[in-house]
Amino acid sequence: MDAPLSFSALRQQSVYQLLFECNPLPMLVYQPDSSRVLFANAAAASCYGHSVQELVELHFYEIHHAEDWPILQESLKLRPEQRTQNSWRQLDSKGNVIHVELETQDIDLEGKHARIVLIRDVSKRHQSELVRKALADRHKAVVDVSSDAIISTDSEGHIQTFNPGAERVFGYKAADVYGKSCCQLLPERFRAACAPQLAAYARSADGDPRVMGLQLLKGLHADGHEIDLECSMAKVIVGKNQVLISILRDVSERLAADVERQAARTQLSHLTRRLMSQEKDLVKRIARVLHDQLGQTMAAIRLVHDSMAALGNGQTSNELQRLDFQLRSLIDQAIRQARVVLVDLQPPLLEASGLVAALDNEMRMRAMRDKSMDLVFDVAPGLATQRWESSCEYAVFMIAREALENAVRHSGALKLVLSLSGDATGLTLAVQDNGRGIQPGAASKLGHLGMAGIMERAKSIGATLEIGPCDNGGTCVRLHWQAQA
Repeated sequence: MDAPLSFSALRQQSVYQLLFECNPLPMLVYQPDSSRVLFANAAAASCYGHSVQELVELHFYEIHHAEDWPILQESLKLRPEQRTQNSWRQLDSKGNVIHVELETQDIDLEGKHARIVLIRDVSKRHQSELVRKALADRHKAVVDVSSDAIISTDSEGHIQTFNPGAERVFGYKAADVYGKSCCQLLPERFRAACAPQLAAYARSADGDPRVMGLQLLKGLHADGHEIDLECSMAKVIVGKNQVLISILRDVSERLAADVERQAARTQLSHLTRRLMSQEKDLVKRIARVLHDQLGQTMAAIRLVHDSMAALGNGQTSNELQRLDFQLRSLIDQAIRQARVVLVDLQPPLLEASGLVAALDNEMRMRAMRDKSMDLVFDVAPGLATQRWESSCEYAVFMIAREALENAVRHSGALKLVLSLSGDATGLTLAVQDNGRGIQPGAASKLGHLGMAGIMERAKSIGATLEIGPCDNGGTCVRLHWQAQA
């Protein structure tokens, strides 16, 4: 117990009485043996919602929460410096819980043992601490359940937080890395530069959220194999100390899959180019067969038929004349159909005169067949005689033809503009209509081979292709090709 003070001497002086009664902090005096409250000041009455007289009629433990009584009794038996708990739950006149801190001093009151108690209402602080604790618990829960590695360090890179996600990503236990440099989580070749770069980032004023200006970096697993990480970093101030927080995601599988997909795309591109080249060769052979063999055969049939008609001297029955006319018509129709197929298979003027002449001829022929749409061919000055690589001209022509066919069949447009610009090192083709416009997800469904076929043709020559709505409505197909250096 503390050494008793002479309270009787204090009572004789009114100034000390005022210090007790007018103290802005709640104060009580009670007898430890009986726990009866002997004195209470106005601040205590205000704190508990009782009058001073009501407080004097209470026992000291009655203003405490019943669950705290045993612990409070044991605590008050100790010297103040030995007490481990100063915050207690008390009850006001309405039964509401208030949180207080108590400071006590044993005194001698007219020869009797008494205890003076100074009370501080810390309910608001307690509530704030509960809120902070809830936020901290929530933050810890988020950090702990995150599949990403979350690591916090000081400005020198010493690890302070290492969540379960970091344990999974790096293969270390948190206890094994606390206080150690985070640079050990990098391969050996990167460690020398790690600490200076972290220090530079800690000193920087812009707070760049990316570690050292990078999004990807290499990490080192505990078993020695390297891992690919996607990293973001931020700086925060905790108390007066700067903390660097890194969030790292293991993207090794994703990057490996990207490499595989890129290899597959490269193989597919090579295959597409071979198929396009084979298509071109096959088309030439079919066109040659149609022209040199089937065409000649049809011409011979026509010649034989005309000769037979001449030898008959017109002395045939009406039925034979009808059949003769029908046969002549079928022969003419077959010849026309063969010519149409030849035009489709082997675009006129493309090999002989080039892309511009072939596109111009295609637009003119289409305009003669389709009177409902205004077709405009807009070619940049100086390109009339320009030639590009044979494979490029063929692919661009077939793409333009397919886009034109799609617009005529599906857009409902009244006008279509096909434009061509560029120079010897590259070209840009645009097919724009003022129709109903392309709908999301519809690109792969349009046309005979569809837009997917157009895209594959573009890929086969290394061109970029955009298909989407025009600024003023309708659909725009835009291709850009650049010659390889």
